[in-house]
Formats: sequence, C-alpha cells, structure tokens
Amino acid sequence: MVMGFREFCDYEWFSFTMENYVVHILFSKSEPGPLLEGKSKYVELGGVYSAQLHQAHTSVGQTHIHVYARNNQLFAMNHDGSAHDRSHGSQIPNKVAQAITQKFPNFTLPKDNYIESAPSGIVNAFGHQLLLG
Repeated sequence: MVMGFREFCDYEWFSFTMENYVVHILFSKSEPGPLLEGKSKYVELGGVYSAQLHQAHTSVGQTHIHVYARNNQLFAMNHDGSAHDRSHGSQIPNKVAQAITQKFPNFTLPKDNYIESAPSGIVNAFGHQLLLG
C-alpha cells in the first residue's frame, strides 16, 4: 500500500507499507545529497567512551558531537557547548571533557561540564534570571 509524498518543514518524505512494516524515506528540500549521519566514524575518547562528529543538519544548526559509553549515548553537544538532541542537563564526565578538549579543540565545553538548555551567550546574558525563574 503506497501512502505517497508528504511535506513537513524542510523535508519531504515518501512512505509505504511492506508486510508488517511502514517504510519512510526522507528527502531534504534544501540540502542535496544523501543523509550520511549513519556513516559517521567513531573517535575513541579513552576507556569505554567514544564520540561521533556530525555536521549541522540545517542552516541554523551547529556542528555537534554524540558521546557514547560503549553503545549507549550519554549526550550530544553542539559546537558552542549547548545541548543537542535533548541533552539538556547532562553532566560530562571529567575524563570525557579532557578527551573532548584534545580531540575536538574547537568545541567549547560548558561551565562545570554541565550542558545547559540554552546557548552559552544566552546563559551568560540572562543566567541570573534563568536561575531565579
């Protein structure tokens, strides 16, 4: 059964069912080429920790890393140290923070290795109000 094309934000997708499965194929309307996130290589951070570097997925997004302990994602962090993929409130282990500084020197680590829910510029400008609110 073919469900056809649909549109949402900057994506189009084609959906169809096959046996007991629904298959969705997504296309970016603004960025040509295949989605290659699944082909990212892991960067060893020491011990059980590793990371994947991803480029921004949209024009307003940032380069970011996904950090794992074995096969479990601990958090994802944007280039400026803000949360990515709902990683708000994540604590970065000291060993991982040291490895990020070495392996990804252009990334900014958040204060106290605690990933805030807003970019660092917003936290710096309005931090006292955010804490009180």
